[in-house]
Amino acid sequence: MLIIGYILLRLFLKPMRDAITLLDEFIKDTTHELNTPVSTIVSNIEMIDRSSLDKKLLKKIDRIDIGAKTISNIYQDLTYLTLGNEIISNNEDIDVEQLVQERVEYFTSLALAKKIKISTKIKEKTILYADKFKISKLLDNLISNAIKYNKIGGEIVVSVEDREFSIEDSGIGIAENDISKMQERYTRFNKSSGGFGIGLSIVSTIAKEYDLNINITSKEKVGTKVSISW
Repeated sequence: MLIIGYILLRLFLKPMRDAITLLDEFIKDTTHELNTPVSTIVSNIEMIDRSSLDKKLLKKIDRIDIGAKTISNIYQDLTYLTLGNEIISNNEDIDVEQLVQERVEYFTSLALAKKIKISTKIKEKTILYADKFKISKLLDNLISNAIKYNKIGGEIVVSVEDREFSIEDSGIGIAENDISKMQERYTRFNKSSGGFGIGLSIVSTIAKEYDLNINITSKEKVGTKVSISW
C-alpha cells in the first residue's frame, strides 16, 4: 500500500513539478533576455551630452534614465534570486569609498525625481575583501530602499568609516516591533511604495556569506539607518 501510495503521489504531483520547472526556466530566460536591451538603454543615456539639451528634452531623458535604471535593478535582483547559488564569487580587495561614490552617482537621477538629496560622509578609507558585484548589489538595495521609502524633499546620508558603512534616510521609518521582520523575503510594510519585499532579503543573504553584521535602527516618521560592519 505504501509503494502504491508513493507511486500515485508522484503521478499526481508531476504536473505541479513540471509547472514549477517551466516557470523557473521562464524566469531565467526572461531575465537573461532583459539584460541586453536594458544595458543598451542605460549606457546610451550616459553618453548623451546633457549640456546641449533644452529643459523639456532633458526632463524626458531623465524619465527614460529613471525607468531604465529601475528595470535594471529589478533585473539584477531577479538574477541574484534565480542564479545566486550558481554565481561564482570573485573576491578581491574593494575600495569601499570608491564603490560608495559610484553607487551614489548611479542613483542620483532616481533621488532627484523625488527631490531627495544624497550626500556622502567619508570618515576613514576602508577595504573589504569580497565580490564587488555582490557588495554593489547590497549597496544598491539599501540606497534604493532609502529613496523608495523616503519623503519628497528628504535626505540620505551614506557614511564610510573603518570597517563599516551606513545608509541613513529621513523617510517614513518603521515600528520597532517590525524591525526584526525586515530581512524576511517578500515582507513589505508599505505597499503603496512599490517593490517586492526582496531587497533586504538579498542584503541579508550577501551579509551572511561574508560574515557582515547588519544593524538596523528606525523610528516611524523620522527615518531609518542601516549599518554594515565587519
